[in-house]
This record gives sequence, structure tokens and C-alpha cells, in this order.
Amino acid sequence: MSANPANPANVVPMIVPDDVDFKRYMRESEHRAKVRPAANWRSALERLCDEPHRVTGAKLPWSCTHDNVRFRPGEVTLWAGENGSGKSQLLGFVTLALAAQNERTCIASFEMAPIATLSRMLRQAATTDKPSREFAGRFASWTTGRLWIYDHRGRVLPQQLYAVLRYCADQLQMRHVIIDSLMKCVGGEDDYNGQKDFVHALTVLAADLQMHIHLVHHVRKGDDDREDKPRGKNAIKGSGSIVDQVDQAIIVWRNRPKERAVQQALHRGKDVDVETAKKPDTLLLVEKNRHGEWEGRVPLWYLPESLQYVAAPFGRPIELVGMLDAPEPSVGELIAGDDEVEA
Repeated sequence: MSANPANPANVVPMIVPDDVDFKRYMRESEHRAKVRPAANWRSALERLCDEPHRVTGAKLPWSCTHDNVRFRPGEVTLWAGENGSGKSQLLGFVTLALAAQNERTCIASFEMAPIATLSRMLRQAATTDKPSREFAGRFASWTTGRLWIYDHRGRVLPQQLYAVLRYCADQLQMRHVIIDSLMKCVGGEDDYNGQKDFVHALTVLAADLQMHIHLVHHVRKGDDDREDKPRGKNAIKGSGSIVDQVDQAIIVWRNRPKERAVQQALHRGKDVDVETAKKPDTLLLVEKNRHGEWEGRVPLWYLPESLQYVAAPFGRPIELVGMLDAPEPSVGELIAGDDEVEA
């Protein structure tokens, strides 16, 4: 099934390689005259003076991040983490927030089947591990015009992926593309030149196509002691040029020491103490933020029933049902309630 207006409204559009002639998009970006007078940016400079501290770009689901981390057209963000850190699941939740802001998004996951990706997002949207059949249909309809899936698993040639990006921009007016993961797009972990060239090509395409590209990658496995502590950008696998070239780098760290402490308490038949419960389940380490002044950590708490991540201990899941019902909700209404704490 291809992504076209003839698709039923209750089906998430799939971009299937066999259905689209990507050859026309395989060409390199056309060379254009890019040496321009600085005065061409006069209006943009004047607008900056009117609102010198205005932060622009699509938002994360958590209000505590809105003034610090955004996703603007023409940029690339690297999402890195250990195997099993939950980075793909968390990024699915981020994708829902993008869709809620009417940011047209395509997920290109080369490690998971489309139905596996969508089933997790369905739980996140429903805020429960048992969403109803009715809600599933409403959710699928809600994704129309917001979310696409590139239906391909396994390795992909870089040139083919570049063609997909051009197609998404040209035919679908896509604002975001999630690529999961880098290692499915290059020859191997030690192919540093291939990694460098691939990420460079993504930065060029993001700028030319005016879309935001989210690239998932891994961090190196450390020893037991180091795995219990968050590690910075130097732990990211492969060429150092990966971090050098992207606009933002975010590391997802899973708090396994807390998980072990909780399991031990439950095994002994004891309640988890409040101090342990208040420790975050996940940290987002913003290690690079080229166009923002802020770098730091975002603590998050995991809600296993809904697969959601919230920004406060004992926090409530973010209600997405209201988003599905509202015809044109504001961004503030779409991303709200995550910082509330139950009594």
C-alpha cells in the first residue's frame, strides 16, 4: 500500500519501496548559486530584534523542555543510547507529540515491523495497555496527514534512503523523518568514512529540503560500573565526526540501578522507599545544542502500562484522547498535564 489520498482514512499510510519509483529522487541535489548578499537576510534580522529570545521549532512532550530544546527545519538531531535503553520507544512518544503539533512525520525503522512500532504508539496514545478496538480505529484515522511509515526492514543503501527523504519532502511535504538506525545505513561499525559521509549527506539534505532528520544510533557498551552511570557524547559509537556534524545530540540513559533496587525490594516483600521511587527512570542528556545555549539533563519517569515517559515522579500519563477529539487544538493544549503530580 502506498501513501496516496486514495487510502482509507482509517489506515496509517505506508511508503512501500515497490510502490514508488524512487529513481527520479536518486539524483544529487541540484547545484544552485548560494553566494548571496548579506542584505538578503534583512527582514529575518529585523524579526530577530523584535523577538530576541523567541525559541522556535517543534516541541518535546514535556513542558520543562520547551524553552531549551526544539526541532527546527533544516537540522539533524542524533538520538543515542545503549541497546535496551528504550530510545526507540521514547522516540515513538516524541513522534506522537510531533504529530499532535501537526508536524508531518515519517518513521523509517529498519529494525522493527510497522505494526510493532504502531502498537506501542497506540498504547502511548490510549494511556493504557488495553486500548479498545474503537480507540485503535480513531487513532489510525487521527494519524492521517500526520504520520507515515517507510515499510522496509534490514539494511538500506544510503542512496535509496536519500531518495526516500527527497520523496517525503517533494510529494508529502514532510517536516520530520526518523531514521532508526544509522548502523542499518552504513557498511559496518568500523566504517568511519562511511558514517562521516552518510551523516554529512543527511545534514545537506535536511538543509536543502527544510526538514528535521532524527537519527538513532548506539553508544558503546562499557564495563559494569560505567553502565550504571550516564555517559556523555564520547561514548557514542563510531566516528567522532557523527557528533561534530549534527545540530543536536541527545543520549537516552536507562536507570538500571533503580530498576535493580525496586526488584530487590519487591523480592523481599517490602515497599519501594520514597527516595528510590523519586529517582528518574530515564535521563535525556542533551550533549549538544548548536542553536541553543542550554545543555543538560532531563529527568523522566516511566509508566509501564502506557509506555509513556512523564516529567515528574508519580506523574499522570499525558492524555492524548482529547487530542484526537479536538479539531484544531493549540500546541499548549496538545502538550499539557505531564508535569502534574498526583496527590
